[in-house]
Amino acid sequence: MKFVKVMKAGGFLLAVALLFVLCDVLFGRSTWIRDSGFFPLNDFEITQRAHPEKTWDRVVYGSSELTSCYREDLSKTHYVNLGMDYATIVDLDKMLRRGCIRIGEELVIACNWGLLCDTLDTNPTYPWLRGTLEPHFYFQRDRLGPFIQDTWKYLLHDGEPRERVWLEQQKELYHGNMSQQELSERVVSLNERFFADGLNGFMDNLAALPHVFEWCRSHDIAVRVLWLPENPAAPLGDTNDALRASVAELCAADDVDYTDLTDALGADCFYDTGHIDYEHGAVVFTEVFDEWAS
Repeated sequence: MKFVKVMKAGGFLLAVALLFVLCDVLFGRSTWIRDSGFFPLNDFEITQRAHPEKTWDRVVYGSSELTSCYREDLSKTHYVNLGMDYATIVDLDKMLRRGCIRIGEELVIACNWGLLCDTLDTNPTYPWLRGTLEPHFYFQRDRLGPFIQDTWKYLLHDGEPRERVWLEQQKELYHGNMSQQELSERVVSLNERFFADGLNGFMDNLAALPHVFEWCRSHDIAVRVLWLPENPAAPLGDTNDALRASVAELCAADDVDYTDLTDALGADCFYDTGHIDYEHGAVVFTEVFDEWAS
Protein backbone atom coordinates (compact mmCIF):
# COMPACT_ATOMS: atom_id res chain seq x y z
CA MET A 1 0.00 0.00 0.00
CA LYS A 2 2.83 2.35 0.84
CA PHE A 3 4.39 1.69 -2.55
CA VAL A 4 1.08 2.44 -4.28
CA LYS A 5 0.75 5.75 -2.41
CA VAL A 6 4.29 6.70 -3.39
CA MET A 7 3.55 5.85 -7.02
CA LYS A 8 0.33 7.87 -6.97
CA ALA A 9 2.11 10.83 -5.43
CA GLY A 10 4.90 10.54 -8.00
CA GLY A 11 2.40 10.30 -10.82
CA PHE A 12 0.62 13.41 -9.57
CA LEU A 13 3.87 15.37 -9.35
CA LEU A 14 4.86 14.22 -12.82
CA ALA A 15 1.49 15.32 -14.19
CA VAL A 16 1.89 18.73 -12.57
CA ALA A 17 5.40 19.03 -14.01
CA LEU A 18 4.22 18.08 -17.49
CA LEU A 19 1.33 20.52 -17.26
CA PHE A 20 3.73 23.31 -16.28
CA VAL A 21 6.05 22.47 -19.19
CA LEU A 22 3.12 22.44 -21.61
CA CYS A 23 1.81 25.78 -20.33
CA ASP A 24 5.29 27.26 -20.48
CA VAL A 25 5.78 26.13 -24.09
CA LEU A 26 2.39 27.55 -25.11
CA PHE A 27 3.15 30.80 -23.30
CA GLY A 28 6.51 31.04 -25.07
CA ARG A 29 4.84 30.62 -28.46
CA SER A 30 2.08 33.12 -27.75
CA THR A 31 2.21 36.81 -28.64
CA TRP A 32 0.26 37.94 -25.59
CA ILE A 33 3.15 39.86 -24.01
CA ARG A 34 3.70 41.67 -27.31
CA ASP A 35 0.10 42.32 -28.33
CA SER A 36 -1.80 42.83 -25.08
CA GLY A 37 -0.64 46.40 -24.49
CA PHE A 38 -0.05 45.65 -20.80
CA PHE A 39 3.75 45.55 -21.07
CA PRO A 40 6.54 47.79 -22.35
CA LEU A 41 8.10 46.24 -25.43
CA ASN A 42 11.66 45.93 -26.64
CA ASP A 43 12.57 47.01 -30.18
CA PHE A 44 12.53 43.43 -31.47
CA GLU A 45 8.94 42.96 -30.29
CA ILE A 46 7.92 46.31 -31.82
CA THR A 47 9.39 45.16 -35.15
CA GLN A 48 7.52 41.84 -34.91
CA ARG A 49 4.27 43.64 -34.14
CA ALA A 50 4.70 45.81 -37.24
CA HIS A 51 5.68 42.78 -39.36
CA PRO A 52 3.76 39.76 -38.00
CA GLU A 53 4.52 37.59 -41.03
CA LYS A 54 6.66 34.54 -40.23
CA THR A 55 9.27 35.24 -42.91
CA TRP A 56 10.78 38.63 -43.73
CA ASP A 57 12.01 38.64 -47.31
CA ARG A 58 14.56 41.44 -46.95
CA VAL A 59 15.94 42.73 -43.66
CA VAL A 60 18.30 45.55 -42.77
CA TYR A 61 19.75 44.98 -39.31
CA GLY A 62 21.49 47.45 -37.05
CA SER A 63 21.55 49.36 -33.78
CA SER A 64 19.57 52.43 -32.74
CA GLU A 65 21.37 54.49 -35.41
CA LEU A 66 19.57 52.43 -38.06
CA THR A 67 16.21 52.73 -36.30
CA SER A 68 16.01 56.48 -36.87
CA CYS A 69 17.68 56.72 -40.28
CA TYR A 70 15.86 54.19 -42.51
CA ARG A 71 12.23 55.10 -43.03
CA GLU A 72 10.14 52.17 -44.17
CA ASP A 73 7.21 54.50 -44.86
CA LEU A 74 9.23 56.31 -47.55
CA SER A 75 11.39 53.49 -48.90
CA LYS A 76 10.81 51.96 -52.31
CA THR A 77 12.93 48.88 -51.54
CA HIS A 78 10.76 47.63 -48.67
CA TYR A 79 13.30 46.24 -46.24
CA VAL A 80 12.22 45.43 -42.70
CA ASN A 81 13.98 47.92 -40.44
CA LEU A 82 15.37 45.68 -37.69
CA GLY A 83 17.09 48.53 -35.89
CA MET A 84 17.21 47.92 -32.15
CA ASP A 85 18.61 49.56 -29.04
CA TYR A 86 21.86 47.87 -27.98
CA ALA A 87 21.82 45.49 -30.96
CA THR A 88 25.13 43.78 -31.76
CA ILE A 89 26.54 41.27 -34.24
CA VAL A 90 26.64 38.69 -31.44
CA ASP A 91 22.90 39.24 -31.01
CA LEU A 92 22.35 38.76 -34.74
CA ASP A 93 24.28 35.49 -34.73
CA LYS A 94 22.16 34.17 -31.84
CA MET A 95 18.91 35.36 -33.45
CA LEU A 96 19.66 33.51 -36.67
CA ARG A 97 20.86 30.27 -35.08
CA ARG A 98 17.99 30.11 -32.57
CA GLY A 99 15.37 30.80 -35.22
CA CYS A 100 14.17 34.08 -33.72
CA ILE A 101 13.84 35.49 -37.24
CA ARG A 102 13.36 33.94 -40.65
CA ILE A 103 14.81 35.73 -43.68
CA GLY A 104 13.62 34.89 -47.16
CA GLU A 105 16.06 36.57 -49.54
CA GLU A 106 18.56 39.08 -48.20
CA LEU A 107 20.16 40.43 -45.05
CA VAL A 108 21.82 43.85 -45.00
CA ILE A 109 24.01 44.54 -41.96
CA ALA A 110 24.19 48.27 -41.21
CA CYS A 111 27.39 48.59 -39.20
CA ASN A 112 28.62 51.31 -36.91
CA TRP A 113 30.76 51.27 -33.77
CA GLY A 114 27.78 50.57 -31.50
CA LEU A 115 26.78 47.43 -33.39
CA LEU A 116 30.29 46.09 -32.81
CA CYS A 117 30.82 47.19 -29.21
CA ASP A 118 31.28 44.37 -26.67
CA THR A 119 30.77 46.50 -23.55
CA LEU A 120 27.42 48.20 -24.14
CA ASP A 121 24.51 47.17 -21.96
CA THR A 122 21.73 45.15 -23.56
CA ASN A 123 18.00 44.71 -23.14
CA PRO A 124 17.51 41.59 -20.96
CA THR A 125 14.09 40.88 -22.50
CA TYR A 126 15.47 40.04 -25.96
CA PRO A 127 14.34 36.41 -26.50
CA TRP A 128 17.69 35.03 -27.70
CA LEU A 129 19.12 35.86 -24.25
CA ARG A 130 16.88 33.25 -22.61
CA GLY A 131 18.78 30.18 -21.46
CA THR A 132 18.12 26.97 -23.38
CA LEU A 133 16.35 25.32 -20.43
CA GLU A 134 15.12 28.53 -18.78
CA PRO A 135 11.31 28.56 -18.47
CA HIS A 136 9.57 31.33 -20.36
CA PHE A 137 7.62 32.30 -17.25
CA TYR A 138 10.86 32.81 -15.35
CA PHE A 139 12.51 34.67 -18.23
CA GLN A 140 9.59 37.12 -18.29
CA ARG A 141 9.46 37.48 -14.49
CA ASP A 142 10.41 41.19 -14.48
CA ARG A 143 7.38 41.97 -16.63
CA LEU A 144 4.93 39.37 -15.32
CA GLY A 145 5.62 40.02 -11.62
CA PRO A 146 4.34 43.62 -11.49
CA PHE A 147 1.40 42.69 -13.73
CA ILE A 148 0.34 39.88 -11.37
CA GLN A 149 0.69 42.19 -8.37
CA ASP A 150 -1.41 44.91 -10.03
CA THR A 151 -4.08 42.39 -11.03
CA TRP A 152 -4.18 40.88 -7.52
CA LYS A 153 -4.57 44.31 -5.94
CA TYR A 154 -7.40 45.09 -8.35
CA LEU A 155 -9.19 41.84 -7.47
CA LEU A 156 -8.86 42.77 -3.79
CA HIS A 157 -10.29 46.23 -4.54
CA ASP A 158 -6.96 47.77 -3.54
CA GLY A 159 -5.92 49.25 -6.86
CA GLU A 160 -6.80 50.04 -10.46
CA PRO A 161 -6.61 47.57 -13.34
CA ARG A 162 -3.57 47.92 -15.54
CA GLU A 163 -4.38 49.76 -18.75
CA ARG A 164 -3.19 48.89 -22.25
CA VAL A 165 -0.89 51.89 -22.45
CA TRP A 166 1.75 50.21 -24.64
CA LEU A 167 -0.51 49.24 -27.55
CA GLU A 168 0.93 52.02 -29.72
CA GLN A 169 4.50 52.00 -28.38
CA GLN A 170 7.08 52.89 -31.03
CA LYS A 171 10.86 52.74 -31.20
CA GLU A 172 12.82 55.76 -30.00
CA LEU A 173 13.57 58.25 -32.77
CA TYR A 174 15.85 61.29 -32.86
CA HIS A 175 14.82 64.80 -33.73
CA GLY A 176 16.79 67.98 -34.35
CA ASN A 177 20.52 68.63 -34.14
CA MET A 178 22.98 68.88 -31.26
CA SER A 179 25.05 72.03 -30.99
CA GLN A 180 28.75 71.87 -31.85
CA GLN A 181 29.61 72.05 -28.17
CA GLU A 182 27.30 69.13 -27.39
CA LEU A 183 28.82 67.14 -30.24
CA SER A 184 32.35 67.82 -29.01
CA GLU A 185 31.44 66.74 -25.49
CA ARG A 186 29.84 63.56 -26.84
CA VAL A 187 32.95 62.68 -28.85
CA VAL A 188 35.10 63.05 -25.73
CA SER A 189 32.68 60.89 -23.73
CA LEU A 190 32.55 58.14 -26.37
CA ASN A 191 36.33 58.02 -26.65
CA GLU A 192 36.74 57.77 -22.89
CA ARG A 193 34.06 55.12 -22.43
CA PHE A 194 34.43 52.91 -25.50
CA PHE A 195 37.49 53.72 -27.63
CA ALA A 196 40.28 54.18 -25.08
CA ASP A 197 41.35 50.51 -25.28
CA GLY A 198 41.54 50.40 -29.05
CA LEU A 199 39.89 47.44 -30.76
CA ASN A 200 39.99 45.28 -27.61
CA GLY A 201 36.45 46.30 -26.75
CA PHE A 202 35.14 45.11 -30.12
CA MET A 203 36.79 41.72 -30.65
CA ASP A 204 33.79 39.49 -29.79
CA ASN A 205 31.53 41.17 -32.29
CA LEU A 206 34.20 41.27 -34.98
CA ALA A 207 34.72 37.54 -34.43
CA ALA A 208 30.96 36.92 -34.76
CA LEU A 209 30.70 38.59 -38.18
CA PRO A 210 32.18 35.65 -40.19
CA HIS A 211 29.80 33.31 -38.34
CA VAL A 212 26.86 35.36 -39.62
CA PHE A 213 28.28 35.22 -43.15
CA GLU A 214 28.62 31.43 -42.86
CA TRP A 215 25.04 31.05 -41.65
CA CYS A 216 23.73 33.13 -44.54
CA ARG A 217 25.68 31.07 -47.08
CA SER A 218 24.44 27.78 -45.63
CA HIS A 219 20.82 29.01 -45.78
CA ASP A 220 21.04 30.61 -49.25
CA ILE A 221 20.52 34.11 -47.88
CA ALA A 222 22.25 36.96 -49.71
CA VAL A 223 24.19 39.20 -47.33
CA ARG A 224 25.63 42.66 -47.78
CA VAL A 225 27.31 45.03 -45.34
CA LEU A 226 27.32 48.80 -45.25
CA TRP A 227 28.90 51.24 -42.85
CA LEU A 228 26.38 53.83 -41.75
CA PRO A 229 27.00 57.56 -42.29
CA GLU A 230 28.81 59.52 -39.58
CA ASN A 231 28.56 63.17 -38.69
CA PRO A 232 31.41 65.03 -40.45
CA ALA A 233 31.21 67.70 -37.75
CA ALA A 234 32.12 65.15 -35.05
CA PRO A 235 34.73 62.60 -36.21
CA LEU A 236 35.21 59.81 -33.67
CA GLY A 237 38.93 59.19 -34.17
CA ASP A 238 41.45 56.48 -34.91
CA THR A 239 39.79 53.53 -33.15
CA ASN A 240 36.57 54.05 -35.06
CA ASP A 241 38.55 54.26 -38.31
CA ALA A 242 40.39 51.04 -37.44
CA LEU A 243 37.09 49.35 -36.64
CA ARG A 244 35.65 50.33 -40.00
CA ALA A 245 38.77 49.00 -41.73
CA SER A 246 38.48 45.71 -39.81
CA VAL A 247 34.90 45.21 -41.01
CA ALA A 248 35.97 45.90 -44.60
CA GLU A 249 38.75 43.31 -44.27
CA LEU A 250 36.40 40.67 -42.86
CA CYS A 251 33.96 41.27 -45.71
CA ALA A 252 36.72 41.01 -48.31
CA ALA A 253 37.97 37.76 -46.76
CA ASP A 254 34.48 36.23 -47.09
CA ASP A 255 33.73 37.81 -50.48
CA VAL A 256 30.84 39.79 -48.99
CA ASP A 257 29.82 43.04 -50.65
CA TYR A 258 30.82 46.03 -48.47
CA THR A 259 29.89 49.69 -48.96
CA ASP A 260 31.26 52.58 -46.92
CA LEU A 261 28.65 55.34 -46.51
CA THR A 262 30.61 57.22 -43.84
CA ASP A 263 30.63 60.47 -45.82
CA ALA A 264 27.24 60.10 -47.51
CA LEU A 265 25.40 62.78 -45.51
CA GLY A 266 26.06 66.34 -44.41
CA ALA A 267 26.19 67.50 -40.80
CA ASP A 268 22.68 68.99 -41.05
CA CYS A 269 21.28 65.44 -41.28
CA PHE A 270 22.52 64.34 -37.85
CA TYR A 271 21.11 64.55 -34.36
CA ASP A 272 24.46 63.59 -32.80
CA THR A 273 27.60 61.75 -33.93
CA GLY A 274 25.72 58.89 -35.57
CA HIS A 275 21.97 59.10 -34.89
CA ILE A 276 20.18 60.80 -37.75
CA ASP A 277 17.42 63.40 -37.47
CA TYR A 278 14.16 61.67 -38.36
CA GLU A 279 12.42 64.53 -40.18
CA HIS A 280 15.23 65.56 -42.54
CA GLY A 281 18.25 63.28 -42.28
CA ALA A 282 16.25 60.06 -42.46
CA VAL A 283 14.54 61.21 -45.64
CA VAL A 284 17.91 61.85 -47.27
CA PHE A 285 19.39 58.59 -46.00
CA THR A 286 16.43 56.53 -47.20
CA GLU A 287 16.92 57.94 -50.70
CA VAL A 288 20.63 57.05 -50.55
CA PHE A 289 19.85 53.58 -49.22
CA ASP A 290 17.20 52.88 -51.87
CA GLU A 291 19.60 53.88 -54.65
CA TRP A 292 22.29 51.64 -53.18
CA ALA A 293 19.99 48.69 -52.52
CA SER A 294 18.22 48.70 -55.89
